[in-house]
Amino acid sequence: MLEISFITVVGQILLPLALVIRLWRVACSSRVEWFLNAVSVAAYLALIAVVGIWLLVPWYLPYGLALLASAATAASWRRSGRPSPPCAVRARAGFRAGCNLVAAAFCLAALAWALSGYLLPPGGPAVRLAFPLKNGEFYVVNGGYSILINPHMKTLEREPLRSYRGQSYALDIVKLNRYGFRAQGAWLRDLAGYEIFGEPLYAPCDGQVLFTESRLPDQLPPEHDRDNPAGNFVYLKCGDSGVLLAHLMQSSVAVAQGDRVREGQPIGRVGNSGYSTEPHLHLHAQRGGGADFLAADPLPLQVAGRTLVRNSRIDAR
Repeated sequence: MLEISFITVVGQILLPLALVIRLWRVACSSRVEWFLNAVSVAAYLALIAVVGIWLLVPWYLPYGLALLASAATAASWRRSGRPSPPCAVRARAGFRAGCNLVAAAFCLAALAWALSGYLLPPGGPAVRLAFPLKNGEFYVVNGGYSILINPHMKTLEREPLRSYRGQSYALDIVKLNRYGFRAQGAWLRDLAGYEIFGEPLYAPCDGQVLFTESRLPDQLPPEHDRDNPAGNFVYLKCGDSGVLLAHLMQSSVAVAQGDRVREGQPIGRVGNSGYSTEPHLHLHAQRGGGADFLAADPLPLQVAGRTLVRNSRIDAR
């Protein structure tokens, strides 16, 4: 939580504002310097719009930053290209231009890496599921096929995490209120203050219930249960795939092992059980429907006909 708070405040608020102010105030001595300055700022703003987790501040803030940057770019253009600066000034301008070039190249490379996670990985078709939540707007915190936008991807290649690789392509989903916030405060201990806590959960496919758990308590943030990472869950067999819906509310699971379910059938409620720092829904698919719902080969997802990635929003109203 502290890490996300620091990254949000520094990397997604203070630093972008500082870059925009610098773009506005610096009088570039050439059009080339102006261009590189503008590109470096635009590349950073695009990077944080894709990679940043917009939980503590609303998802639409990047659009506001883009408008400010556009105004600053226009203002700096009018002051750029002043004739014949002294040699010392030209040297400083050349140094600034070089720094901007390096910064822009780094941000654009990272952005390309992150955007590669919007493409389905090779190895077969995606598991097609219905969206398992209704009556609201929902936001994907983690999702996609690049580690820059989905930390679950670290389980795919790291041998110590091999027993968890079934969740490599997982989605973490929260609910937004009308103002674009997922809770009534930054980091609440009151579970009822989170929009998604207690939300009804619906079967994303026709299938059979393989395993369930419903006895574990909901954790008060930032506490979590390392011994039971999935917490309360429903594990379904959807065709040839196993689909896990995890971190459910205690005693909310409405199906039992062996039940047949139909798409859209109520199966439980979203909670905060297991290894979860705040209420959210964890959803992933893996090959087969064996007893281990975390260790099989992961399968990519298409939910409601979409490839969901970090910062995707789903209007289920």
